[in-house]
Amino acid sequence: MIQVIIALLVIVVVARLILKGYKAEPVLFAAGLILMIVTMVFGWGSILPKNLKTTGISFFDPFEVMRDLFSTRAADLGLMIMALMGFAHYMDHIGANKAVVRVATRPLKALRSPYILLFFSFLLASVLQLAIPSATGLAVLLMGTMFPIMIGLGLSPASAAGVIATSLGVAYTPMAVDAIRATDAVGMGKDVVGYVISYQGPAAIATVLAVGITHVFWQRHCDLKLGIVPDLGKEDEEGSKEKGAPGFYALLPMLPIIMAIVFSKLFVKDINLDVVTIVLICMFICMVIETVRTLDFKQVCAGFNQFLKGMGSAFTGVVGLLVAAGVFAHGIKAIGAIEQMISMAEHVGLPPFAMAIVFAIVTLAAAIIMGSGNAPFLAFVELIPQIAQSMGVNPVGMILPMQQASHMGRAMSPVSGVIIAVSSGAKLSPFDVVKRTAIPLLVGLVVHTLIVGIFFTGPIVAG
Repeated sequence: MIQVIIALLVIVVVARLILKGYKAEPVLFAAGLILMIVTMVFGWGSILPKNLKTTGISFFDPFEVMRDLFSTRAADLGLMIMALMGFAHYMDHIGANKAVVRVATRPLKALRSPYILLFFSFLLASVLQLAIPSATGLAVLLMGTMFPIMIGLGLSPASAAGVIATSLGVAYTPMAVDAIRATDAVGMGKDVVGYVISYQGPAAIATVLAVGITHVFWQRHCDLKLGIVPDLGKEDEEGSKEKGAPGFYALLPMLPIIMAIVFSKLFVKDINLDVVTIVLICMFICMVIETVRTLDFKQVCAGFNQFLKGMGSAFTGVVGLLVAAGVFAHGIKAIGAIEQMISMAEHVGLPPFAMAIVFAIVTLAAAIIMGSGNAPFLAFVELIPQIAQSMGVNPVGMILPMQQASHMGRAMSPVSGVIIAVSSGAKLSPFDVVKRTAIPLLVGLVVHTLIVGIFFTGPIVAG
């Protein structure tokens, strides 16, 4: 019991420091090291994984654990994440992301019923995550393109902002960091597309519909409460004549997903393309297309630097966090808190799905406090495979609620980047936007958790 108390105290301190603005990575690193050192001091067990040898000086072993996590994650999952982030940066550089939004929002102008527009706007905004997996990046693009259309067709700024802020509130893109990490955690290796198609996607589709329908009723309720009556107007054509990338560039951000699906085991069994390989092939194709369009190979070569910068920003912003979360989670496991929690859950008869709900609620609260979807999920997902294995259940049923809770919590946090970006663009306070996102997302979380509980929670199936 003492190990659980120490782990909880460390978690509380970590949460308080991050809430006060301390950088998450060093705080998580320090917390993991402290937990490992305490474990060694009290002799509660070995801190080294089975495949890792001691340095010969026990005090240095925690840093050997850190080195091992850097080595494995930065070179494997980290490289995959960096390649995808680099590709996304290059797509933004050549104007392909703007082309996606421009082409996709064109049909919305035909809708003349404000709340029908609201529903389909949310569905469209959600689908666009397949091309633009960044919540803040997608929201910024939608604020410059979809937002004026929604306002011009009678929706209030708060309603439009609420829809856009939740565009990645329900995630199902295989290009996202959480999907890559979850795929690895459930033992599917690098088959991210398989994980999304088999597990994350089906639950997410029903959740998206639930959130979209709730948006219609909730935004209408909030508007009526404020005395706002939708008034059909004429969409804002400002910037519509602005020249940008050609329309077919909207397909380019989708290339990695298209190739990953076409060459997956669903269709082709004899070809094995790694995600990083796919991204490099797509980069080559896009650079050739850009060279033909601009007839300026020197400029295209200079643009490749944007790909490298994107990879660098992914390492500092995501891969570092991935490793730090791993060190923190390893410290919690090493001290023995997980075994004791499992023993306590079994003692009180807490079923695996109840444990999944508890972890989802904790992840949601952490995401709201921290304003980040990745940080809490990456920290807690480390613990699930061991818990699921001990209880003899499929880890998918425990990971899926946490995964969506992290995205939903970010879209309900007044300090998150996506909420700040949307609120500033709509000239509203972050809290006004959060009021418009919270209820639809909470309904979505309940629906999603029920779906997972019915269809994805069960014993591990051999083979």
